[in-house]
Amino acid sequence: MSEINTKIDPNSMIPMYKQIISVMNNRIEKGELKPGDKLPSETELMKEYQVSRITIRAAISELEEAGLVIRSRGKGTFIASKKELYSADDRIGFTHSCQQEGKSAATEVIGITWEYPTLSDIEYMKIEEDSPILITRRLRSVDGEPTMIEINHYGPQFRFLEQENLSGSLYDILQKHKIILGKSIRTLEVVYANAQEANLLNLKKGDALLLFTDKHQDENGKPLFISKQVYCTKRLKFYL
Repeated sequence: MSEINTKIDPNSMIPMYKQIISVMNNRIEKGELKPGDKLPSETELMKEYQVSRITIRAAISELEEAGLVIRSRGKGTFIASKKELYSADDRIGFTHSCQQEGKSAATEVIGITWEYPTLSDIEYMKIEEDSPILITRRLRSVDGEPTMIEINHYGPQFRFLEQENLSGSLYDILQKHKIILGKSIRTLEVVYANAQEANLLNLKKGDALLLFTDKHQDENGKPLFISKQVYCTKRLKFYL
């Protein structure tokens, strides 16, 4: 495999780790990097791009989150095979689901920020890499027990959410703004709690969690936003 040898612009407004991500993603899309190919080591990438280890790790972490690479302890980082997605109808929402089961839902807003989009955001929502997106982070509880952490990525058209009370049902807010959800593309993974997740969910670091990622569409199939929900499986059951 040929070495990655594309320069980045340290004077660009786009963070350097984002530029590295874009370079690698382009090479994957063009077939220059194929499933199973091993990436150079962190040290080699640091030398190639003239950046810090932190910058390289941030780029690799986002590529891994997007499912483009796989890290294997003691072996290195490899280009991942593409995974199949499946459709799911997820239009009820957390608040209404709890109500249907006779349970009390509560929400704590833990963050509302504007950040640069990830690869998944750019690809799904068709936005520019230097166009900031709105990210909301909420802790959802059932009958007083912290149960789920929700992180949603919205395009600029959802700026109105900054003025809304996000401690209730998002679905009700969207309906108020005439936004009707259609189907979504859903993936499910088993992940393990990091320090922040463990603290919020009253768990131990490394405990198993379920990660649902939903790519929401409107009623006409137009991409809307991406939602990630990390669930504490000790306190919740799922019916399929």
